[in-house]
Amino acid sequence: QSVAVRLICDRERDIQAFVSEEYWTVTAKLRAKPKGGLFDAELIAVDGKKPQIGSEAEADAVTGELEKAAYLVREVKKRERRRNPSAPFITSSLQQEASRRLGFTARKTMLLAQQLYEGIDVAGVGPVGLVTYIRTDSTRVASSAQDEARAYVAAKHGKDYLPDKPPVYSTKNAQDAHEAIRPTSLELGPGAVAKSLNRDQLRLYMLIWERFVASQMAPAVYDTLTVEIAAGRFGLRATGSVLKFPGYLAVYGDSRDEAEKDALLPEVDEGQELKLQKLLPKQHFTEPPPRYTEASLVKVLEEKGIGRPSTYAPIIETIQERGYVLKAEKAFQPTDLGFVVVDLLKEHFPDIVDADFTAEMEDRLDGIADDKVTRAKVLKEFYDPFAATLANADSKIGQVELPVEVSDTPCPSCGRMMVVKHGRFGNFLACPGFPACRTTKPILKDTGAKCPLCQGSVVQRRTKRGKVFYGCANYPECQFTTWDTPLKDTCETCGTFKVRHAFKQGRFTVMCGNEKCPTRAKEGAGPQPVAKPRKTSTKTSAKRKAGKKNG
Repeated sequence: QSVAVRLICDRERDIQAFVSEEYWTVTAKLRAKPKGGLFDAELIAVDGKKPQIGSEAEADAVTGELEKAAYLVREVKKRERRRNPSAPFITSSLQQEASRRLGFTARKTMLLAQQLYEGIDVAGVGPVGLVTYIRTDSTRVASSAQDEARAYVAAKHGKDYLPDKPPVYSTKNAQDAHEAIRPTSLELGPGAVAKSLNRDQLRLYMLIWERFVASQMAPAVYDTLTVEIAAGRFGLRATGSVLKFPGYLAVYGDSRDEAEKDALLPEVDEGQELKLQKLLPKQHFTEPPPRYTEASLVKVLEEKGIGRPSTYAPIIETIQERGYVLKAEKAFQPTDLGFVVVDLLKEHFPDIVDADFTAEMEDRLDGIADDKVTRAKVLKEFYDPFAATLANADSKIGQVELPVEVSDTPCPSCGRMMVVKHGRFGNFLACPGFPACRTTKPILKDTGAKCPLCQGSVVQRRTKRGKVFYGCANYPECQFTTWDTPLKDTCETCGTFKVRHAFKQGRFTVMCGNEKCPTRAKEGAGPQPVAKPRKTSTKTSAKRKAGKKNG
């Protein structure tokens, strides 16, 4: 737990120290023949070196030269690329994939997986465990399960979808006491048990079932084409691929696979002249390293050899319950308490919060299990220096006060200056006179967009359940709210701010925030009504009150 909190704190300090830098990319839209299709080529070299374009003026100078240049195909590379399926799930990879695909926390994933393992009363079959043991770090699969999978794939998809031999996947530092996580029987597919599972159980079971079947299938095969283009002192590159044989993707693919196979280039020959249609310079800014999500934290803990399959979920749960970190926008942020504790541990117990120490201790515990070293020796080698360090730290640390951040907002109830506190859904303002004064206020995050109704600031808010939405800062005078994320860009047609609209399937689109703007119909999302407060009829309220009385 200490190492996990340190990883999150160190990442947050990297983010705070990060200085963003501007850079530009240039993409050329080219045509292979007078009536051929357009394709994109990206600038990759200037005078044989990687382009360093740091300002709009530099980008304009480059595009000015490219507009006058002649474009010739310098080299065409065609090859076949194979993409192998992923190994069947182990505990850590199941938690990561369930977080990425299904939005499940590590705790929820393990709770549902435990239910599938313990047994479900399947209609027409009776109580049956649907998956193998769920706390494992081995990708080993029993030969009988592989034979069953191969028979299923051959019958369902054909023998072309089978590799010559059953695949064998390797795992680092695996104890190999249990198999990988897989269905106990492929006869009980998701369709056969759907009516016996609740929605979340079915989604997780389908993920496990599809991943296992796909792991026993042939690789996906792509035909890839890379075109190197010369334009004076500039070099450009266009790449494309088309799916030749789906292999395991017939069972287990995602949106990234779909995006990859859609890129297709026209046929061109070396020495062929290309016609420039348009140049597209684009501004970018370097971004800081991302905060850890549950999936990425589990991944780094596994990579560094910290913890075991059964400990990832409790680690994540405990560091949140004790107030060391909080989760905002599905990512972990350290609290002031987390920073203070980590700094004290790094000063007085540097070994304890060192990732290498924790991984080495895991190895030494494995040594005890393998009878290579005695338990007493390992404990003595650890405890003697630790006891001395503990005594020294205990005499120096004493009482530690957490820093209090005072805001410039007076309490509307008693007039004291409110302070920043940490809660389940992020920071908020609270009166320092608690418990005598219990006044709290949300900290409103300005999005930079202007309200279409009153031109006030559009700020980020949260529902009572913690879900993020956006509304006018002048509430309750102005009732504007929306679920879509406002952007600083404005619509060229009506001048309203643009929004990022997310679909249930995971994809998103950027469109005008004005539901009456004519551009909305072109974005494919259709008009999105502004979220309005839920109304309850007097009749319904009366019924609820009566029900409570009769309780």
